[in-house]
Amino acid sequence: MKQGMKAGIVFLLLAFVTGCSEELQLTTTPIQNVEKIQVTANTLDVYCVTGICKFELSANMETQITVNMHYSDTKTFEKIEGVSVTGKMGSTVKVVDENTFEMALAGSDAISKIQVVDYYRN
Repeated sequence: MKQGMKAGIVFLLLAFVTGCSEELQLTTTPIQNVEKIQVTANTLDVYCVTGICKFELSANMETQITVNMHYSDTKTFEKIEGVSVTGKMGSTVKVVDENTFEMALAGSDAISKIQVVDYYRN
């Protein structure tokens, strides 16, 4: 009897842990000068032809994302001058290199409004 109860408790714990795992869903909304946004797992490729663009991001759960900035398929940003984030996750932004930054998203579909500027913009 005790073994049956132990097995039942283990099953319930496993079901609880695996049953609660949700798939990450990122929502992207171009606002200004964004040609397209491609999402692959936790990485976004944002295409901004002018070098100054605005977009919104949100996620259904807390996550860390990487954003690569491009002018086109063949040309990336040369040097990110600044990333401005309106929302409670603004302090998490870290510029990684000339065309990439990382940041956290709060989850619960909380929207972060982002503006990115390339120093050598067109």
